[in-house]
Amino acid sequence: MSITRFALLSIVYLSIAFSTLVHATSLFIPAYFHPSDPQTPNHWSSLAAAAQIVPTTVILNPNNGPGSNVDPSYVTAIDQVRGSGGKIIAYIHTNHGDRPLSDVASDIDNYLAFYTIDGFYIDQMTADDTDEDIRYYETIYNYIKNKSSHYSVTGNPGVVPDEIYLSKPVVDNLVVFEGHVRSYINFQPEAWQHNYPKDWFIHIVFNATRLQMKQAFSETDKNLVGNLYITDDKLPNPYDSLPPYGDLEIEMIPVIN
Repeated sequence: MSITRFALLSIVYLSIAFSTLVHATSLFIPAYFHPSDPQTPNHWSSLAAAAQIVPTTVILNPNNGPGSNVDPSYVTAIDQVRGSGGKIIAYIHTNHGDRPLSDVASDIDNYLAFYTIDGFYIDQMTADDTDEDIRYYETIYNYIKNKSSHYSVTGNPGVVPDEIYLSKPVVDNLVVFEGHVRSYINFQPEAWQHNYPKDWFIHIVFNATRLQMKQAFSETDKNLVGNLYITDDKLPNPYDSLPPYGDLEIEMIPVIN
């Protein structure tokens, strides 16, 4: 099997497994690889293929942000995913509330000038309920919503934060777990999460085997999560490729039939 076809089948059959075996509603994929990178051939085409099967959200991250200029390769890749029904959200880092808001606003403006997107992914978010932190992220939220109320705002504290992040709100949905599969085995949702649709919560898990991936998908109801990404990739950048769970093709055929 060619590398291109293997990569395509990996994400397609991961999507089929996702939609057939479990109750999670969406794939949520950090696509931290360039569309023209020879090390990740046709990965963005694979994302577009996934979007044709299940609801798929892809995080756009050209250079820890939008970069200084529009990149035609990303324009094409974004069109592929959105044309297939997927959503693109743009990566913004905040350094746990210490990044100047003017720099955050500049990144937001540049993304909107360069690319057609559906929302923003606010990374390195705080998790506590201090007034200073809440005001910081509320300012970002309002800045985005003033651009268009249709833009989604996803926050990533990487852990379950204080409920105020959703109740105020300062985000529309939250990454409440990001980390190694070793830690994910012991994940427990907080009681307040029962007050919200599970589609508002996202888990991102790396260093997972195929078996651990299937186990994670089977426990979405228990974990109160509607958006999931599982990869075998590892630190320092577990999002620079797609997971090679290619043999799901064989495994899933009798299940689907």
